[in-house]
Amino acid sequence: MKSPSTIYLVTRTHGMRTHLLTDDNFKAMAKSKNLSDIIDLLLRSDYATEIGKLPSEQIDSLKLEMIFLKTLVERFYNLSKNAKGKGREFLENYISRIEVENLKRILRAKHTNTEIENHKLVPLDREKTLINFPALIKAKDVEETASLLRETPYASLAQRIDDYKRLGLTIILESHLDSIYFDKVWEKVEKIENKDSIKKLVGEEIDLSNLQLILTLKMKNIASRQIEEMAVPISYRLRKTNIRRLAQGRLEDAPEALVGTPYVNTIIEILRKSDPSIELETILSKKLYHNASFALRNSSLEFGYIVAYLMMCERESRNLVTITTGLDLGVTEEILLQRLFI
Repeated sequence: MKSPSTIYLVTRTHGMRTHLLTDDNFKAMAKSKNLSDIIDLLLRSDYATEIGKLPSEQIDSLKLEMIFLKTLVERFYNLSKNAKGKGREFLENYISRIEVENLKRILRAKHTNTEIENHKLVPLDREKTLINFPALIKAKDVEETASLLRETPYASLAQRIDDYKRLGLTIILESHLDSIYFDKVWEKVEKIENKDSIKKLVGEEIDLSNLQLILTLKMKNIASRQIEEMAVPISYRLRKTNIRRLAQGRLEDAPEALVGTPYVNTIIEILRKSDPSIELETILSKKLYHNASFALRNSSLEFGYIVAYLMMCERESRNLVTITTGLDLGVTEEILLQRLFI
């Protein structure tokens, strides 16, 4: 069921209806000359109510970003609070990706000695997280930030501080956060009945996260042993043998190391870029959201539909932030389209 501006995707959970923007919507926004043009499109979307609360002269990309992120959080938590049993347990762990994202933002800011304020984080009410983000924001450096997590599920992050100091890369810490997160989520996936569709989506996200980590570290000439140690220790389609061959081989031999997995063409696309490091995350994210889009169309009676929907909500938020921020910075339409997950 389509309208000129929006495709209506109805979550098959407790009658909740949510309208997700289409690729055509994003392409139209990328052509916009100013924020007013984008606002006109968004006033026919799920963001209309929040945007309508702002005086037109006060609307800027930062305020819009907060609206996009607030809507994303509400979509995630609305599904979680209405779910029951093993499904609810899974969703409660799945949506902890929001607090993980905030932890990564804080670590990056501390690494670069950049001041970070609460409005730079994805908005999470205190009752939705056990993490004391205001305290983390006030921490003097990365090491103190990690130490403040000692009474949380992320306490083991402190064990990676020496590696971080030696290599000077926040991805060392971010990959450890991913390992903690995916370990919790994967445990809950295994307890769900009829889990094939959801296992495929989460498993592919783990694989793609590992590919991003491995390729990033190889481009920085990190030792293969270190790379293998930092990979998320969960195998889906990317087996331990694939990870070992990727870590130990040359970058240009990566496609051969991935034979037998569904990621060969994706790696070939990355390696064809003049500077693979710049487009690495975008290409892998596009692969993830393409998989989610397929599942959304073909898993309507399975729990995987809900996960696919949440992934597409995340995609929508990221696209909208990219477009509005890019417009403020004067990024051309051509470059914007390259950065969008479409």
